[in-house]
Amino acid sequence: MTNIVDMTRVSEGDTSALDKTGISITAAEEPTKIEAKELPEGTMMEITQPGTDKVYTFPALALAGGDFHQVIQASDDTIPEEDIKRYHDIALDLLANKGRVHLGSGVIEQDWVKEIWDKVNPEGVEIIEHYLSGQSDSIHIDSWSGDEYTVIVYLTPGLTPDDGGSIEFWTPNMTDEMRAMSVNTPYGFSGSPAMNIVKSLWPKTGRVVVFDSRIPNVSRAVEGDKFKVSLVFKVKKQN
Repeated sequence: MTNIVDMTRVSEGDTSALDKTGISITAAEEPTKIEAKELPEGTMMEITQPGTDKVYTFPALALAGGDFHQVIQASDDTIPEEDIKRYHDIALDLLANKGRVHLGSGVIEQDWVKEIWDKVNPEGVEIIEHYLSGQSDSIHIDSWSGDEYTVIVYLTPGLTPDDGGSIEFWTPNMTDEMRAMSVNTPYGFSGSPAMNIVKSLWPKTGRVVVFDSRIPNVSRAVEGDKFKVSLVFKVKKQN
């Protein structure tokens, strides 16, 4: 279950909300300053890094929903094994040693992609974009908005945990900007800098991974001569 950390109560001396979160009480003694400002582009949140005058500005939606750090789900056997090889072969031809191939925005034009989407069948969302990926990357955030999610479908047959290629969430290499946006989680400025990975998932064939797009993540390379293929959907909650 996701825990919501009330940093207002912490700043007033009640540290019970920090139990089992990994946040150090010493770090929490200097609360992060958060201010809402009405600007021409809308309501913006200004986060001041404790002990400095450095200010980070985000749309209000970036801080929506409280503590989002455990909004990570994985499901297996969503796609029949007999379909995986067909999808993988199509995707591999399209990638053709490219790192990434954009497939479209809101509308799915390829029948095989629509088949996969219908099997994944997430409710209450609309597609922003979808693409094929065959590359590793550095730590990054997919979106700075609290109403967007990333859906990854792994399509490479025959991978094992020993092959690598895992996706890792919340690594120690977060930038200060990432920590500012994570103010409502144990990974904000008031959290311990020693905190490590929350979850690591290997690219099991047919596995579907869904996570809050604000979560810092990194996709590791596959070992040896194998090539990891994944179909990625960026989605948004429907109003």
